[in-house]
Amino acid sequence: MPFRESERTRAFAPWLNVARFLLLTCLALSACASHRELPDAEIVARLGPAGPLLPLYRALTGLETGTRSAPVVVLQIGDSHTANDSFSGRLREQFQSRFGDGGRGVLHPGVPFRYYRPDRVAATSTHWAVERVGRSPGPVGIAAMRQHGGKGAAMTLSAPDPTDLTDVSLEFLFQPGGGSVDVATETGWQKRISTDAATTEARWVPLPKGASGGELTVSAVGDAPVDMLGWSAERGQPGAIVANLGTIGATVDIVGRMDPALVRQELAHIAPSVILLAFGTNEAFDDGTDAASYRDRFEQSVRLLREAAPAAAIVILGPPDSAKHTRKGFRGHTKCGDPRWEEPRPLSLVRDAQRDIASGEGLFFWDWQAAMGGACSMNRWATDKPPMAAADHVHLLRPGYQATAEALFQVLMEGYDKYKALRPTS
Repeated sequence: MPFRESERTRAFAPWLNVARFLLLTCLALSACASHRELPDAEIVARLGPAGPLLPLYRALTGLETGTRSAPVVVLQIGDSHTANDSFSGRLREQFQSRFGDGGRGVLHPGVPFRYYRPDRVAATSTHWAVERVGRSPGPVGIAAMRQHGGKGAAMTLSAPDPTDLTDVSLEFLFQPGGGSVDVATETGWQKRISTDAATTEARWVPLPKGASGGELTVSAVGDAPVDMLGWSAERGQPGAIVANLGTIGATVDIVGRMDPALVRQELAHIAPSVILLAFGTNEAFDDGTDAASYRDRFEQSVRLLREAAPAAAIVILGPPDSAKHTRKGFRGHTKCGDPRWEEPRPLSLVRDAQRDIASGEGLFFWDWQAAMGGACSMNRWATDKPPMAAADHVHLLRPGYQATAEALFQVLMEGYDKYKALRPTS
């Protein structure tokens, strides 16, 4: 007997079709909603304190998805904590382990100060004069120094792994009457570069890819003085770069003494996705530090960098904990329990000012002292067995720098993982 639909089935058939249509529509709308790109303002709001890091997180996502071909650059500027490559070096290892190795990045030219020990590369410098910002005439850029030399001046950059020098660029101050340099590499490549120009500006001169081998030498010809501002070493592939440009004894005022035009030109070339600003220790040891004046100066420095690199996130690293010898005649006990050491009086003033500026300017603030364990942690770190900090109670030792760099990376990645959860799934 042939099958016949019942009257009830035929009556409900149109409604069943409508139900199927509505169900499929809801599923499609739900899928669309899960793939919707949130506006920037909503992403920043949902990220909370990590909202200012959006430019960094977008760049890192490009590396992970394969849609970005250029390295993601983290640029750290600061005092001796930055000049020592232990903190930035560990941060470099952390970023490159997760996002790929883009290379070493921008460096001071030659040897900027005694005991200069950058990770992964080595530099030598003979017969060059270090011209520091505020101490000599002439413009200085983001490295806060330049090398000035004539005939007989030479510097080398080398790396145990030649792939670390795959892409090398040299930065000179081109200017009226500028002299020439000869560049020679381990592979036999040579070139003479004249820095004579109608106007004064920073220019980067790239070497052919792979031409450096494991070493290159820059020698002043002697036809006229030459000023070198920096050089950079990359691996010619996507990945992360963490570059550190630190100046021993510096305060944040060093930024305001840099030539704004040079800084703009340099940062346009370096293209950092984030700038780490690490000052405050030297200000904390100056009993004359005034709260209002310090806020103004720090704020001006931040704005100079924001104008020079508008696409970069800015992270303020509050100064680490520190201690100074108690004043002569001191007879009491410090809150840390050791009468020989006391917290520098302006330390909390400096940290509070930086935190307030970060909040007011929409920047990310990281509390280095808190990462060490808070107030009085320096006394503990300096007396630990083995010690994590130096006996001067100002600088950390390599294990201390590395541990705090790992703490910063963890905080940055917590925000990044939260950002990825907000992104469309496909």
